[in-house]
Amino acid sequence: MNIPRRFKQKAWANQKGGSGKSMLSYNDAFYLAESGYRTLYLDGDEQGNGSKPLGEFAVPGMVSSDLFQARPLEPIEIVEGQNLYVLMADKPGLIKAERSALEDDEMVDLVRAQVARIARDFDYVVVDTAGSNSRIANSLLVSSDFVAIPCRIDSYSIDVAKDVLSRVAFIQQQWNPQLVSFGIVPNEFDATQPAQIDWLKQLMTHYRKHLFGGYVRKSGAYKEAAAEGVPVWRLMDEKGRVKTAARTAGKEVRVVFEMMHKQMEQAHG
Repeated sequence: MNIPRRFKQKAWANQKGGSGKSMLSYNDAFYLAESGYRTLYLDGDEQGNGSKPLGEFAVPGMVSSDLFQARPLEPIEIVEGQNLYVLMADKPGLIKAERSALEDDEMVDLVRAQVARIARDFDYVVVDTAGSNSRIANSLLVSSDFVAIPCRIDSYSIDVAKDVLSRVAFIQQQWNPQLVSFGIVPNEFDATQPAQIDWLKQLMTHYRKHLFGGYVRKSGAYKEAAAEGVPVWRLMDEKGRVKTAARTAGKEVRVVFEMMHKQMEQAHG
């Protein structure tokens, strides 16, 4: 059951915790909203790290596990002048949904239909998926139009990211041939570490066609900004000025988001 929709849905996916999904998806939602697009941030990770700082934007009376309920949901009510809306993660509900008796194809159809209903009046839906190869993560991934795979630059994380590439390829072949992959997005890259430079070179050599054209450098400003409930480029010091580290990180990560946004605007019409 495919309900026509006007919005474009992007999932941040990895099956390893600590890859930066929540941090990047959180800032991505802010970027799109501040660019003038009506944006829904859907937290499908039971840890809820992406949505916890965004309570002020929470959709009243609705949480992410509601997407897995049979009862059809109503469109989210739009508030004049507000571009960012958040579907908060609820751990008990998501755990219960993961154990649902629904077949995988039934779950995918249900989630796609529910998101199409609630996000009827939106331009973008940004999804933070669980850090595991779970049914919930896969249903959100299958129902998306785009996927980005954040990856820390170390040997173990790269191996996991390669597994996610295979998972995405399977989804494209068997479930959603329209799914566009941005590929691996190097995250928390530290150019002062020779080992990280070598690993990045290996990625560029062996997985160039699966590697996104930009990367995100390591910065403590991301966690500080999340603690404040703001995007990294709006992290202020005690004098009300944007912190130097936050300004640098914000400029760099917005380049990544802008590159993705251009591709999303050009794809599928």
